[in-house]
Amino acid sequence: MLGAVILTAALLCLGVGIRSRFRIFATARIPASLIAGAIGLAGLQFLTWFCWSFDGQLLASTWHAALESFIRDAVTNLRAWPTWLIAVVFAGMLLTKSPERLATDRHGDREGFSPVAREALMVWIIVLGQTAIGLVLVWWWIGPQFSLPASAGMLIETGFAGGHGTAAAMGTVLAHPSIGMNNGLDLGILMATSGLIYGLVSGILWIELGVRRGWVATGLPPNGSASTTTEHRQIGVPSTPHDQVGGPLRPLPPADAIDPLLLQLLWLTLAFAVGVGLQYAVDQVAMMVDAAGSFGNDQAGTAGDAVLTDRLRAASVVGSFPLFIYTLFGGAIVRFCVVRTAGEHWIDHERIQRLVGSSMDLLVVAAVATLNLAVVASLWVPMLGLFLGGAIWSTICLLVLSRKILPESHWFELGLINFGMSTGTTATGFVLLRVVDPDLETSAAKQYALAAPLSAPFIGGGMITVGLPLLLLERIPIGVSAVGMTVIVGVLVAWGVGWKSRLTATATSANAKTRSPKETVTENR
Repeated sequence: MLGAVILTAALLCLGVGIRSRFRIFATARIPASLIAGAIGLAGLQFLTWFCWSFDGQLLASTWHAALESFIRDAVTNLRAWPTWLIAVVFAGMLLTKSPERLATDRHGDREGFSPVAREALMVWIIVLGQTAIGLVLVWWWIGPQFSLPASAGMLIETGFAGGHGTAAAMGTVLAHPSIGMNNGLDLGILMATSGLIYGLVSGILWIELGVRRGWVATGLPPNGSASTTTEHRQIGVPSTPHDQVGGPLRPLPPADAIDPLLLQLLWLTLAFAVGVGLQYAVDQVAMMVDAAGSFGNDQAGTAGDAVLTDRLRAASVVGSFPLFIYTLFGGAIVRFCVVRTAGEHWIDHERIQRLVGSSMDLLVVAAVATLNLAVVASLWVPMLGLFLGGAIWSTICLLVLSRKILPESHWFELGLINFGMSTGTTATGFVLLRVVDPDLETSAAKQYALAAPLSAPFIGGGMITVGLPLLLLERIPIGVSAVGMTVIVGVLVAWGVGWKSRLTATATSANAKTRSPKETVTENR
């Protein structure tokens, strides 16, 4: 852990220095943490290649072994950071929200079930759309040309929406005797890595487009040469005035007993701990349900069957809920207890936002620096076709469908999280969100977390992802599967677009009723 901390500190110093020296990064709105992560990725790849190519030739054996150990330990630790740091970010969301802020975000949206449900629907559209595109490509081209089974159409969802973890699990499924795709693990890992790189690189371009088109809710300017406050926004740090950030902040009780910043760190740590406890309690209940039911005695015949059986367990379903969902509610619980016992003034929004912002910067560095590029590339032609299909679909979902389905005030921010999720990991989505919404002013992150239980157990590595190849795709004609999945996605898109249209019409009608007759006549004229 010490090596990882030192490496991250050095990378961040380099990132800040390079961004300050070369104005092109400020103009492109690339955060210093993203620059630091890119430097770390290149540096770690070079050192790994160096150790492999010059084993004991240029360095003494002791120094060579020490370098290999440092790289291995640093990468191992850094790869675990994004999961925990995302949980820290969500722990601070409801911790600083008063009842008024919970009811209405800073852009005036009433937060009810509708935005969360539409976000869940958007995730289903994205993921099932990836499956539909993969099945269509296998049906029309890849299957006949390269003799791949119908389940190869799942590779886009496996790598893009599922990520490396799902790719590893699906490698066992695709190797099932009924499918016979023994190279499924390698292809899934390759697709996952390609999706991660595409998501990060193209995401910056889409952010630049969103800023120029006025899609960003938090008001980033269309160029990199504005005021000091603007520069802070471009770097990706909150726009809190300097006298509230770097200077003395308002004292908090007990100011003479504990440092105010440490007190806020205490609340954040307690929120995180409560979230971990909630996750453990839910997992234990699910295991008890499995033990009392038939799943506890089931014996799968093959490895692929074992994966499907495991996905159907109650423990596996709730285990698919990420930790950040629990820490989100952990923050609400801690806030309730503090407000009831000591008073709301004991919780300082600005200081907790500083801690959350620092966590997001560290998350970006760790997520980018530890991208896994060491994969075996085989069948590059069909994989290129699947990659292009998944990339185009994810981009359409961000730039077109998100605007027609998600909440109007922050559809782009929420779409960026979905874009990162659908091209690799949730951490990628937060890397992109960090650029346009460093203060988490919109409700995008919270709505994403609340909607996750409606999709995570089923798609993007859940029960449906594992079950489709084993139970359906190899048992019916590929054309039926492709057309059927395409129709389902079309119905979901029509539902989502119609849903938002009805909400917009209702809001417009309500506003018209509240205006005076004179205002209405003037507007009509």
